[in-house]
Amino acid sequence: MTPQQSKTAARAARAARASILIALTILAFAPALRGRFIWDDDDYVLNDPNLRSFSGLADIWLHPTASPQYYPMVFTTFWAEYHLWGTHALGYHLDNILLHALAAILLWCVLERLGIPGALLAACLFAIHPINVESVAWVTERKNVLSAVFYFASALLFLKGKHLSSVLLFAAALLSKSVTCSLPAALLLVLWWQRRPPGKREQLWLVAMFAMGLAMAAATAWLERSHVQAVGREWDLSLLDRVLIAGRAVWFYATKIILPFNLSFIYPKWPIDPAAAWQWAFPIGVIAALLALWRMRDRWGRGPLVAALFFVGTLVPALGFFNIYPMRYTFVADHYAYHASVGLLVLIAAGLERRWRRGALLVLAPLLLLTLIRCVIFSDAEMLWRDTLDKNPNSWMVHLNLAKALDNNSKEEEAAKHFALAAALGDGVVDTHLSYAIYLSNQKRFDESIAQYNRAIELDPRLPQIYLHLGRTYRKMGRLEDARRQFEEALRLNPSLPPE
Repeated sequence: MTPQQSKTAARAARAARASILIALTILAFAPALRGRFIWDDDDYVLNDPNLRSFSGLADIWLHPTASPQYYPMVFTTFWAEYHLWGTHALGYHLDNILLHALAAILLWCVLERLGIPGALLAACLFAIHPINVESVAWVTERKNVLSAVFYFASALLFLKGKHLSSVLLFAAALLSKSVTCSLPAALLLVLWWQRRPPGKREQLWLVAMFAMGLAMAAATAWLERSHVQAVGREWDLSLLDRVLIAGRAVWFYATKIILPFNLSFIYPKWPIDPAAAWQWAFPIGVIAALLALWRMRDRWGRGPLVAALFFVGTLVPALGFFNIYPMRYTFVADHYAYHASVGLLVLIAAGLERRWRRGALLVLAPLLLLTLIRCVIFSDAEMLWRDTLDKNPNSWMVHLNLAKALDNNSKEEEAAKHFALAAALGDGVVDTHLSYAIYLSNQKRFDESIAQYNRAIELDPRLPQIYLHLGRTYRKMGRLEDARRQFEEALRLNPSLPPE
C-alpha cells in the first residue's frame, strides 16, 4: 500500500468511527425529537423577547442581565433558531443532539491524540450515557452541549500547538457556560501526566486562559447573586456545611456515572449537619481516595489520579462552594456532571479495553436502553414531573411544577391538590404561595387566593409581581380601588412594569 493509500484508508477509518458516534447518539436520543419544551425552556426560548429582533441580539451580548444567564453564545443559537423555525421544539432538540454528537467526536479526537486506551469506547460511553439525557433532551441545557463542543475543540487545538485558536475557542466555551473555566487546569494535568512541563510560550497562553476563566467564573458568581437572586435563607451555609455538601456530591455523581439507575430531574435535598460524624465520611473519603491514587501513581501510573482530579476539579463550580439558584431545592443535578463525567468514563473505558477488550462494547447496550427510556420521560412536562415526584415526593418544587403542568393540561382538580401541597411543603417559599394564589384566582376562588397573596407578601413584601397579580385579582372581583392601590405599589417597586 502506498503512503497515499494509507492516508486515504486512515481517513476512511476515522470517518467510519465518527459516523458510529453520530449514529449511536441519534439512536440513543431519538425519543427527544418528539419532545416538547419543559420548565425553564419558557424563559430561555418561548418567552424571551430578545430572540425576536436584531436589537434583542445586541442586548444578548451587551447587557449581561438581559437574559436569564449571561451565556451569549447559547442565546445567539436560540436567536438563530427562533428565526428559522420559531417555537417548534423539534429543531431545538435536533440541534442539541447534533451538538452532543459533535462533542463526543471531539472528545474521541482528544483522547486518541493523547494515546489513551479505549478512546473510541470512552467517547461512545459519553455519547449515550443516561446521566447526559438531562443535558441533551432539555433545550435549556444547550449550555452544556454547546460549551462542550468549544471545550474539547479548544483542548484539541492546544495539544496540536495551535494556541491562539485554542484560546479563542476557550473564550467561546466560557461564553456558553462558565463551568468550562476548568480547561487550563485540565490541560496542566494532561501535561503532567505526559511528564512534559509546559514551555514558556505555553505557560503564557495558559496564564491567559486561567485569567479568562477566573474572570468569567467571578462574573457568573456575581450574576447568580445579583441577577438570579441566589441569596437568602436557602444559601445561608457555613464553610463546614459547604464542605459536607461537596464531599457527598462527589460520591453521588461517581455512583450515578457507574450505576446510572433511579435518575431524577430533581433529587431530594439532603439535610446538612456538621455535628453528625457520619456525614464527614464523604469529604474525608474523597481526600483519602485522591491521596491513595497519589501514593500509587508509580505503580498504577498517573492516569487514574489525573482522571480523578479532572472529575473532582471540573465539578467544583457545582459542589456548593458558590451560590447557584438550584441550591434552594437540591444540591445535585445530572447536568452538573456532563463535563466532569469524562474523567470517570475515560478511566472505565481504559480499564475495559485492557481487561476485557473483546467484550467491552457490550456495556453500551444496557446504557443505550436506559438512555432511550430516560429520553421518553423527558418528552413531556407532565410525564417528567410525575416521574420526578415518584422519586422525590416531598419536594415543594416538584409539586409546584407538576401542578403547573396539570393546569396547562386542564386537569384542574389534580392541579389544585399539588398547588396546595407545594404551598404546604414550601411554606417559607414565596413562589409556592404566589403560584397557588394565581391558580385560585383563575378558578374564581378569590378569598382563598387573597389569603395566599397575603402570605406571599409576609414572606417578601418587596416583590412587585405579588402586588401586580393581587391587583388583577381585585379587578376580577370588581374591587377597582383596591386593584388601583396594588398596581401603584407594584409600579413603585418596579417602575419599568407596563401600566395595567
